[in-house]
Amino acid sequence: MKDKMKLTSRTKVCLINSILFSIVISIFAQIYIYPFNSKFVLGIGVVVIGFVFAATENIYPFIVGVTAGILTAFIRGMGLLISSHNYSNDIILQFAPAAIFYIFYGIFGTIFSLSKKNESIIRLYMALVCFDVACNIIEILVRNMFSVSTLKVIIVTGLIRAFIQCAAFLIYNYQKLYIKKSEHQKRYAELNLMVSKIYAEAFYLQKSTDDLNNVMKEAYYLYEMNKSKSEFSTKALAIAQNAHEIRKNNDRVLRGINELVKNVEKAEYMTISEIFSIISDSTKRLIDNINAQIYIKFKVENDYSIKRYYDIFAILNNLIINAIEACKENNIINVTGEISEKILLISVSDDGTGVEEDILPYIFNIGFSTKFDENTGAMSTGIGLCHVKNLLDDLQGIIEVNSDTRKGTKFTVSIPLTSLSDS
Repeated sequence: MKDKMKLTSRTKVCLINSILFSIVISIFAQIYIYPFNSKFVLGIGVVVIGFVFAATENIYPFIVGVTAGILTAFIRGMGLLISSHNYSNDIILQFAPAAIFYIFYGIFGTIFSLSKKNESIIRLYMALVCFDVACNIIEILVRNMFSVSTLKVIIVTGLIRAFIQCAAFLIYNYQKLYIKKSEHQKRYAELNLMVSKIYAEAFYLQKSTDDLNNVMKEAYYLYEMNKSKSEFSTKALAIAQNAHEIRKNNDRVLRGINELVKNVEKAEYMTISEIFSIISDSTKRLIDNINAQIYIKFKVENDYSIKRYYDIFAILNNLIINAIEACKENNIINVTGEISEKILLISVSDDGTGVEEDILPYIFNIGFSTKFDENTGAMSTGIGLCHVKNLLDDLQGIIEVNSDTRKGTKFTVSIPLTSLSDS
C-alpha cells in the first residue's frame, strides 16, 4: 500500500515537473532565427530541453517533448497569425515541423536517458550532439529541405548548442555541490555546538558524581565510626546508600552521553579560526533571535590546531553568553585568540554593564548570579562561569577578569597547549 502511495506521489511530481518544464521550454523556443533565409528554425528552446533532460530525473521526457513541441508550434503560429492577419494553412505547415523536432527529442530522451549519461561529460556531450543533429535532420526531411549545406549548418549548430548545454550543466552541478557543501558545513557547525553543550553538561555531571562519591565515602566512614550509636549510624548508612544509588544513576546517564557523543561525526583536530567561525555564526543568530543591537567581532592572531576543542567551545559559549547578558543596545563584544609561549590566550571583552569590584571574587562560585528574568523575577542559575572555572581547572588553565561598571568587563583565559593536545 505504501509503495503504491509513493509511486502515485512520484508520478504526480513527474507529471507536474514535465508540464512546467514544457511551458518554460516553449517560452525559450520563441527566441529563434531563420538560417539562410529558409523556413527552417533554430531556437534557444533546444538548449533548454537538452539541459533539462541532463539535469533532471523527476520528469517524463516523452511528455516534455510532446507538450513543448505542441506549445512551441502553437505560440509561434498564433504570434504570426496575430501580426500578419494571415489565416491560411501555410502557418500550420510552417510551424508544425517544429513540434516534430521536440517530439522526437522527447522520444530519444526516453529511450536514451541523458540523466544517466551525465556522470561523464564527454558521453553527455556526444549524446546531446546526436540528439540535436538527429532531430534536426528529421525536421528538415519533413520540411523537404534536405541539402548538404543545411546538414553542415545542423552539425555545427548541434556542436555549439551541446557545448552550451554541457557548460550550463557543469555550472548547475557546481552550484548544487556548493549549496550541499554549505548546508553540510552548517549542520556540522550546529552539531559541534550541540555536542560541546552536551560535553559541558557531562563534565559537570561527572564532577557531581565525584562529589557524590566523596559524600558516600564520608557517610560510610561516619557509619563505621558510630556503630554504637544506632540512630546516628543508621542515618549515616542511609545517606551512604542514597548517595550510592544516585551515583549509579549518574554513571548510567554519563555512559549514555559519552556513547552518544562518541558516535557523532567529528574531526580529530580543529583550528582556533574554525572554532571562532562556528561560534560566530551561532552567536550572530542568537543575537538576531533576541532582536538585540549587539555587535560581536572575532579575531585570531595566529592559528593553531586543537584536539580538545569541545572544551574551548564550552568555555567560549559561556563567556560570550555572559557578555551578551551584560550588554545593552549598541554594545560591542570582542573575542580574540592567540598563541604565546606555548599558551593559548583567549579574551572575551564587552563594553556593557561591568561587575562591581566587591563581588568579583564570587562570580565563579556555583549558584552566584547578579542576573534575573525581568518578566518573572527569577534569578539566573549562576552555573555558566562555574562551568568555565571547572573546565579550566581540568585543563590546568587560569582565568582572569577585569571589570569596570562604566567601561565593561574583560575575561582572559590562559591554557597550556599541552593540555589541549590530550584526548
